[in-house]
Amino acid sequence: MTEQAQHPTIKQFHARQTTGNGIARPQTLDREWLRQVCLEAGADDAGFVEIDRPEIADQKTDIFWLLPKAKTLISFVVRMNRENIRTPARSIANLEFHHTTDEANEVARKIVTVLEGIGVRALNGGAVGFPMEADRWGSKMWLVSHKPVAVAAGLGHMWMHYTSSFKTSKQQWLQ
Repeated sequence: MTEQAQHPTIKQFHARQTTGNGIARPQTLDREWLRQVCLEAGADDAGFVEIDRPEIADQKTDIFWLLPKAKTLISFVVRMNRENIRTPARSIANLEFHHTTDEANEVARKIVTVLEGIGVRALNGGAVGFPMEADRWGSKMWLVSHKPVAVAAGLGHMWMHYTSSFKTSKQQWLQ
């Protein structure tokens, strides 16, 4: 049996620590750099919200439950195909919602991967669109509401989410 230090995963980890992983970490995570990371991951637009913003004060407890030292939330949007949503055929509209949801989750995963790769703790802020926390049945079944975060990030207005912008929103949290 080989020593733990000789395991391929451990060797890869140490190699990245010594030579870097190809991604240059900026001295500070500025908005333009973060926005570029989001766009390169596939987002159509992105905005940022500091944890102490009053617009998300009611979400803070839940955010800290998931990532206790969170400082910033990233909110991004992915465009939907307009006519697929406008059609009266429910099967087509439903498929568009599902594909865009999957795409948004993949974009979120890529953003978190880049951030973790440079040593920034980040968390994909929960599933897009559908509440998944069934153990909370009868109360709040979602972790953090994406819409108020998107509004605070300057990505739209409440009640305009799917009707005029045809975008789905997603968020990540940085620590």
